[in-house]
Amino acid sequence: MAWYKVAKESALKDGDIFKVNAGSKELILMNVGGKFYATSHLCTHEQYDLAEGFIDDGNLVCPNHFAIFKPADGSVVSPPEGSDSIAPLESYKVKVENGEVFIEVA
Repeated sequence: MAWYKVAKESALKDGDIFKVNAGSKELILMNVGGKFYATSHLCTHEQYDLAEGFIDDGNLVCPNHFAIFKPADGSVVSPPEGSDSIAPLESYKVKVENGEVFIEVA
């Protein structure tokens, strides 16, 4: 496992979602209420880019069919309307040191 510097803490305001690269992985980094979270960047429903999504009531919402995920662990809050259950997102550890945001990736 290795930690990758992906952003400056000051670059992400509350509710922001950024696509970042950590090692060979393309992920999204989110600021939710001043806490940072990282997950895989594609919705597990139809592989839509979650960097274009939004944070609503502390949850990550896919802009395509409105699947809802918990940023903290990638778990599914609600699948898209009219769909059965979908897989959770992959979740990654995040830390902030000296104003820099790091994500741990295998």
